[in-house]
Amino acid sequence: MSSAHPTASTSHLAAASNAWLEHLSAYSLLRNETRKAALRAQGREVFDFGLGDPLEETPAFIRQALIDAVPKVSQYPSSQGSLPFRQACAGWAARRFGVTLDPACILSTNGSKEAIFHAPQTLLNAASARRVVVAPDPGFPVYRSATLLAGGVEFEVPLRPERGYVFDPEDVPAPLLSQVAACWVSYPHNPTGGVLPRAQAEKIYAWALANNIVLLSDECYVDMYFPGTEAPVSFLEVSKAEGFRNVLAFFSLSKRSGMTGYRSGFVAGCPRLVSLFGKMRPHVGLGTPSFVQAAAMAAWNDDAHAVERNAVFARKRGLVDAFLSVHGFSVVPSNATFYVWVKAPSPFASGEAYVSALAEATGIVATPGDALGRSCADFFRLALVPTAEDLSRCLALWHDWISSGCPSSGASV
Repeated sequence: MSSAHPTASTSHLAAASNAWLEHLSAYSLLRNETRKAALRAQGREVFDFGLGDPLEETPAFIRQALIDAVPKVSQYPSSQGSLPFRQACAGWAARRFGVTLDPACILSTNGSKEAIFHAPQTLLNAASARRVVVAPDPGFPVYRSATLLAGGVEFEVPLRPERGYVFDPEDVPAPLLSQVAACWVSYPHNPTGGVLPRAQAEKIYAWALANNIVLLSDECYVDMYFPGTEAPVSFLEVSKAEGFRNVLAFFSLSKRSGMTGYRSGFVAGCPRLVSLFGKMRPHVGLGTPSFVQAAAMAAWNDDAHAVERNAVFARKRGLVDAFLSVHGFSVVPSNATFYVWVKAPSPFASGEAYVSALAEATGIVATPGDALGRSCADFFRLALVPTAEDLSRCLALWHDWISSGCPSSGASV
């Protein structure tokens, strides 16, 4: 469990410094930027499977909606988001989850990352004994940094491969519960692609209610599932009979609609918690530009393009799974997200060692597991970013490297 206060060793810092930053390492998902820069400096071609930023085109109707909405006079947007935008979000939630959201209880966000970062600032009182935030390991690194910078204490729960990386609240020690303010869950799961069974979601929600814990549900990938498979569950569905009590759900268009650079999403759930969030955000100066909201409305109002994109990622996943299987890799199976979670093969000592050798030999850049969790040093993550055409070239290069004598077989997970 992370320390709740800056240590005495930070006392030498100048008065203008934020001592909390001493507790943060460099943002782990940017580690590959140095690796890519070094390869490019050598004149090498880089195939980036690291940062989750797909190369498929943003649908034309979304791009056109943004262009058509650029005003002649630029003005500040509201921090809550326009009513038509919030109505579009509510309409999608009704179609997708069968829930009725009051648009007044929806908050526009600049993607989900900034909202995830600000959630602990909304919920935590750094002077209180109840400032622990439970987070998954592996998981999105911002859960940890956001908690620390809000004066909270993170408690990491390692997710077990044998359980399909599904969070079990019984792994949180009972004596700690009185100190837990909030708990992050993220399904479909980044980085493993794990999916939460509905029965387990109901168990988690019942635990949260029983202990008065706020469930922070990062549902960035809830609409990224492969054709012919069951749609992932949302905690909005699980909590609707309770009026979404103790739930904040975070949504994003980045992956669903190929809009990573647009920075658009929304928060919904418990009206009281959304209201608190809405009270805090104007002080930060956040507001989604009106023309981005127009593009987002077009995206939330259309489901067909998301289905088409999922089919593309399913095809790419099939190619990668077949390649890894032929070469004896141990892979966590998944029909959701666009991530592939792979055990580093022996005799490589870690995921970092393997991805470093892979990059040097082929130009293929992947994310080592320890960038996403302290218990995951033996793994690496592939984000299915390259196009299908480039993917075939990448796999051919990887095959040639393995054929030249590099080991590929790993222990099963």
